Amino acid sequence: MHKRQIPTPSLVVNLEILRSNIQQMASWATTAGVDLRPHIKTHKNIRIAKMQMEAGAVGVTCATVSEAEVMATGGIEDIFIAYPLFGDYQLTRASELNKRCRLKVAFDSAQAAQRWSEWGAREKTEFDLVMIINTGGNRDGVRPEEALALAKAVHQLPNIRLIGVMTHEGHLHQCTDLESMLASAKIAAERLLWAAGSLRQGGFAISTVSSGSTPACHGKTLVTGVTEWRPGTYVFNDFSEMKFVIDQDHVALRVLATVVSNPAPGRFIVDAGSKVLSEGSLLGLGHGFIPCMPGARVVRVNEEHGIIEAKEDAFVLGQRIEIIPVHVCTVVNLSNGYYLEKLDGSLEYLDVDARGLVW
Repeated sequence: MHKRQIPTPSLVVNLEILRSNIQQMASWATTAGVDLRPHIKTHKNIRIAKMQMEAGAVGVTCATVSEAEVMATGGIEDIFIAYPLFGDYQLTRASELNKRCRLKVAFDSAQAAQRWSEWGAREKTEFDLVMIINTGGNRDGVRPEEALALAKAVHQLPNIRLIGVMTHEGHLHQCTDLESMLASAKIAAERLLWAAGSLRQGGFAISTVSSGSTPACHGKTLVTGVTEWRPGTYVFNDFSEMKFVIDQDHVALRVLATVVSNPAPGRFIVDAGSKVLSEGSLLGLGHGFIPCMPGARVVRVNEEHGIIEAKEDAFVLGQRIEIIPVHVCTVVNLSNGYYLEKLDGSLEYLDVDARGLVW
């Protein structure tokens, strides 16, 4: 099967670009002297996770217990859930998973640590905890100056071990240029290191100092003391990453769509709407980038409709076009699978093994 034979809309992944992206990030991590623990939320696929492990990753990062279970079932033995789990169901499943693999879990409150302690006692297991530090994203996590107080509040709890600190620099995507992004990435790393230093001075054995952002890694943000990188988007890349340090030749995943309507001059409809491209957009740049017609804009998406504004003769009805999505992680999660395009043009279908699993 070749690309011209598959239905639209479909996701197509270029295998050679995928391999190159995996090898490049592994090489950067080695040069930086950090462990690579990629986030699987982007591809959600066991085979690709194993490709990352074969390239030198020490383990994987997940956001949900169910993602972690899929990876463990696929043979991945070292897993970090970088999300502040709290519910009974999630902690019970994590307790079982902790018996099957080397599991680390994130937390950012004394109440959460108490629950992990209780579940450890109930399930006769011990959990390795990593404290989430807010380094500027203002999502979850404690401020660096609050880290020591939280550590002191939980250090007597049984069945848990505080082994590290982590952050996610998601706010880097809000930067408008490479220079400001790199500066923000460095500040975030320094805040994370400050938190780790305060914990060590307080007597806590912090071995893991983990940061996680594809833009920061692409920018090769090297701050001595960070021990681990957790990028996710880099395997496929997307339009958001094209704002900074990559070009379209490093984007492995494209949405293949068909032009199905031209209802008015300069307005075209493709069969990839919000159920494929997601609702995400970039200010002034729309819902995706069209490599064959860079001046065109996907200006709006309804469920089944992608609305493109372009010059009047930009496309013809029935034309197949590729769209680079704004945020590839959500695009993948909307699909059952994607086609892996090999060097000879043949395609292989891969399931999104951990699709839609949010618990």
